[in-house]
Amino acid sequence: MYKNYAQLGRALHDQTQQMKNSDRPDIWGRPQWRGNIMRISLTTIMMSCCLLHVGAKTYGQNISIHEKSVSLRKVFSEINKQTGYSYVWAATTIDPDTKVNLTVKKESLGNALWKLLGDLDLDFEIKGKIIVVHEKSQQTQRSITNQLMTVKGFIVDYNNRPLQGATIRVKGVPKGTVTDQHGYFEINGVSSNSFLDITMVGFAPLRIAAKSDLGTINLRALDEQLEEVNITVNTGYQKISKERAAGSIAQVTAKDMEGRLQPNLLDRIDGLLPGLNLVRNTSSPQNSKNNLGIEVRGRSTINAQAAPLIVVDGMPFEGDLTAINPNDIAAITVLKDASAASIYGVRSSNGVIVITTKIGNAGKTKIDYSNTLSFRGLPSRSYLNQMSSAELVNFQKEMFNYRSGDYAAIDPRKSMNDVYRILYDRKGGVISEEEMEKRLDVYRNRDRFSQMDKFLNTTRFDQQHNLAISGGSDRYTYHYSLNYTQPGDYNKGRATNKELGFSLKNNFKFTDWFSLRANVLGKNQNREGDIGFNFYDNYMGGKASYYLLENEDGSPAQWYNSKSQFEIDRLKALGLEDETYIPLNHVAAIHEKFYNKYINLNFAANFKIIKGLDFDLSYQSERTEGYNGTLNRKNAQSVVGMVNDATQIGKDGLIKRNIPQGGQFAEQRNDVNSYTLRGQFNYQYNSRDKHEIVAIAGAERRQINNRYTNIYKYGYDESSLVYKGINEELFGIQIQNTQALFNSYSISKRETGFKDLVDRFVSFYANGSYTYDRKLTLSGSIRMDQSNLFGTNIKNQYKPLWSIGALYHLPKIDWEPLDRWSVRATYGVNGNVPKDNGPYLISRVNNNLNYFNGEMQAYIDSPPNPLLRWERTKVFNLGFDFSLFKDRLTTTLDIYNKKTADLLGNTPLDPTLGWDMVLLNYGDMQNSGIELGLNGKVIQGKNFSWNSTLNFSYNKNKITNLYVEQNTPYYYYYAPQNRVGIPMGSLYSIDYAGLNEKGRPLARKADGSLVETTQKLTVDDLIYEGTTVPPYTVSFRNGFKYKDLTLSFMFIFNGGHVMRGVHPEFLSKYAELNYNSNFDKLWLNYWKNPGDESNPDIAPAFVSAASGNISDIFNAAHKFVQKADYIKLRDISLSYSLPAQWIAPTKLSYVRLTGQVLNAWRWVANKDNLDPEVWAGFSTVTSPSRGIQAPTIYNLGVSVGF
Repeated sequence: MYKNYAQLGRALHDQTQQMKNSDRPDIWGRPQWRGNIMRISLTTIMMSCCLLHVGAKTYGQNISIHEKSVSLRKVFSEINKQTGYSYVWAATTIDPDTKVNLTVKKESLGNALWKLLGDLDLDFEIKGKIIVVHEKSQQTQRSITNQLMTVKGFIVDYNNRPLQGATIRVKGVPKGTVTDQHGYFEINGVSSNSFLDITMVGFAPLRIAAKSDLGTINLRALDEQLEEVNITVNTGYQKISKERAAGSIAQVTAKDMEGRLQPNLLDRIDGLLPGLNLVRNTSSPQNSKNNLGIEVRGRSTINAQAAPLIVVDGMPFEGDLTAINPNDIAAITVLKDASAASIYGVRSSNGVIVITTKIGNAGKTKIDYSNTLSFRGLPSRSYLNQMSSAELVNFQKEMFNYRSGDYAAIDPRKSMNDVYRILYDRKGGVISEEEMEKRLDVYRNRDRFSQMDKFLNTTRFDQQHNLAISGGSDRYTYHYSLNYTQPGDYNKGRATNKELGFSLKNNFKFTDWFSLRANVLGKNQNREGDIGFNFYDNYMGGKASYYLLENEDGSPAQWYNSKSQFEIDRLKALGLEDETYIPLNHVAAIHEKFYNKYINLNFAANFKIIKGLDFDLSYQSERTEGYNGTLNRKNAQSVVGMVNDATQIGKDGLIKRNIPQGGQFAEQRNDVNSYTLRGQFNYQYNSRDKHEIVAIAGAERRQINNRYTNIYKYGYDESSLVYKGINEELFGIQIQNTQALFNSYSISKRETGFKDLVDRFVSFYANGSYTYDRKLTLSGSIRMDQSNLFGTNIKNQYKPLWSIGALYHLPKIDWEPLDRWSVRATYGVNGNVPKDNGPYLISRVNNNLNYFNGEMQAYIDSPPNPLLRWERTKVFNLGFDFSLFKDRLTTTLDIYNKKTADLLGNTPLDPTLGWDMVLLNYGDMQNSGIELGLNGKVIQGKNFSWNSTLNFSYNKNKITNLYVEQNTPYYYYYAPQNRVGIPMGSLYSIDYAGLNEKGRPLARKADGSLVETTQKLTVDDLIYEGTTVPPYTVSFRNGFKYKDLTLSFMFIFNGGHVMRGVHPEFLSKYAELNYNSNFDKLWLNYWKNPGDESNPDIAPAFVSAASGNISDIFNAAHKFVQKADYIKLRDISLSYSLPAQWIAPTKLSYVRLTGQVLNAWRWVANKDNLDPEVWAGFSTVTSPSRGIQAPTIYNLGVSVGF
């Protein structure tokens, strides 16, 4: 009948006033109200006398309470828990939702109540087991001297944006005002013991005690307040309360990403979510079949798709993640176990990442603008540890003396490295030793890198701008945003991407039973310019450093590729193309045009059918249109060389060009169209918070159509858009008697033609949960998927994926630091769909014609497999959640075990069937691990706060069943291995025993004997080193806030894995063909004289044309395998929000300045100071690369609101 005790008290007060004002006499002729009052007074006196001894006992009962900024209602609830006394709220001037602070320890109930109510001008009485709260008597009120004063202050939201139009009323007095455009207000003649009620649409009401200068007052948005009371997570299909979510779910919100300015969404969430790892090393085995570079709880597949499923605003997302503006993100949720992810069926095995974007809130229109300017210098060349020009010349001289050809056998048509040309002239007696050294000194003193300032930007500049407008009413809300990004380039004048993104989100509530969502998301990228020479690539690497871009006299330098000046002149004399190559003039020889257009239409309608039951109808359409056109103009090196090499000249001098003159144009188009249609019933039932049932059931149809076109045209004229034909019968044929260096040439077919791929899914699903007394939750889900990617055998088509789970909030124990704790357990089956083969035979047309008959030919890409089925991952998860020290420390602990069966792997077949190896569902894998998330509010003061977050993940991977055909030692140590009994990406090495007296490498077998060739080794002689995939991942983030200044930083750690570090090349090759670049300086330290073998760090002697059986002993040596652990200070951010008083005279609502530093510091465990995030040595044992170290990046950001 009455919503709260305050309403009840006011009702009783009103009834009393009615009785007082009534003139109706009673039966004795007296006014009736006097009799009623007398009866009430007598009753009160009698009850007070009867309960006097009870009151004395109650006043002596001790209680302990420590609450800060909580409602009076919550305090009395705590009193009830400790004493058993309930309360009746009879006060009319103070609402029980008023926020108060109370700290008492083992004090009597009476003292506690006086401390609680005294400052509020409230009194109390204890009647039996009831505490009656009311105003102090009028006599007490008159004893307080009312001092009138002027009250003023600023009202802002969470982001310190001034709120215009907030209403401020003096409690119980017809006096008030509203805030101006700067959030400022002022009220005159306010009593010193008054209270102010502050209200505004879209924000929680606030009551505060009046004082002359209230300073800055923060109002909390209703959705923010609701989120704190009942945190929800979005699974894409439904929003569920976290207190009844049994699955393993991690979530990060826009608030958690504040101060992070990275323009890339994935970079912003790096380290914020336990169990989600960003794989930054592009050459890592983790990135195989993973286009996103993200892993959730390790890897669950070998040959199928390894990237997690991305869901945006409730629908699977097929576009480029760069289309999503990081500033539009409201929350990102990671579904990690079967209970959370199995609702997505055959696409859930790798985890699901649910992205929820911001929506508008009812209230005044808000305009937010932000920009980020990013600065980064050139990467460090010293990290590369490359030889100088002088060192390279001396190294080439040594290699030439070990192995070189006969001077008389030099082919004048072929180009030669300038240094080797000088050395051959000396060898042939053309020049003296003195002249040789004089000429070599010229190259020793040259340095192309010192010329690069003229062609490179020493600082790269990136920029990003964001504009958002949001607002609405109770019937319509909107959120529109516009995003512009332009990354820079180190090459001066080089065209860069221009990226324009937009988001239009609309929510309509037409009636109480019908609402509609209409969203549009899009992004356009384009780039066009000349790309004929990349100065940056030739700064970080490229040709030998003594090759200059400009000669000493300032003229453009000429470089030689495969042909000498003699050959270039000969071809020109024959009337063929000029192959002179001058890098500075070649920039315009290649022109590129690129664009990518993405559009996403997302609509959803909600129909409320009956109480607790509604129906969602959702539809999403995505389209990506990609284009890349590359024009190699007629003077491009690749064009003139190809035309000349394929040209035949008859004995009569007739020129026959098998490749026509003119430019060559390559065009690629990639269009991806997809749609998703979903119908879903939602049911909710709640019986007085005792029994709660939530269920969904629906069906979904989804199709993805990928169309790819690739054409290549010869003799192209860009002005008329005309191209010339070519005889396709020549493709793949060795054409004899051409002008190529070896007098024959084969034209490769560069045009790959057309592809049209269609993936179709039809799905049925259901999910339900039952919660008892808000303590125990039982949940389950099931999904059945049909797809054209599955086998035709009906037994495999209708196997459902399912999960069950339970959550129990454990009862409170007698341990004061523990606020609450709960346990979760889930089990279920997720799936992963194969995309590289199918149930039917797949053949592909070969790019080359058949050698024997000149006809087109095809090959079998994938044989028919009617038994093809999806990979299935069984996941068990046990989780614990704790809250300690009044929510100052929250902890989440998850222990999981994932077993994947039916992995796609190569399996041998009877060769008489037409193929001896086929990709079948054959293979098993296991991942088990632990995840820990700690969030601590270390210090929470009025002006200073310190928050700290620690995320820890450990994942142990092991392959339990897999067929591997190659089992010789070489196939163990040449690259990271996937084999039974070890984790994916594991390394093996050779037990290196040093050098013999001739500088040859020695290997130690398991029995201790030494051998000089790998042919005498067995697999048992090899050393298992461990995995290249880090099993341990840790992030540690701290945030400090002092008034309007915020400082945050984050360290990340990856460890427990190994890497094959850089090492010298085993020197054995023909010098002039192989040793022409600035190699690692480690190459200079090799065996030269007897006795050098005593140096354990020296490389083997030069062995001319040594086989891999010898060189691999050194290249795959155990001594080069090192720990790959590293710690990085990933980012440091410093933000400052201008005080509201400073910006009050302007039209701005807030101004925030942010500075961020990325890649500021690192520690690595390996002795060579290699950065494991850029090191490239996974796939070969011959010459691992240090990679290019990411420079320190400085970001500056400004955010303003209107």
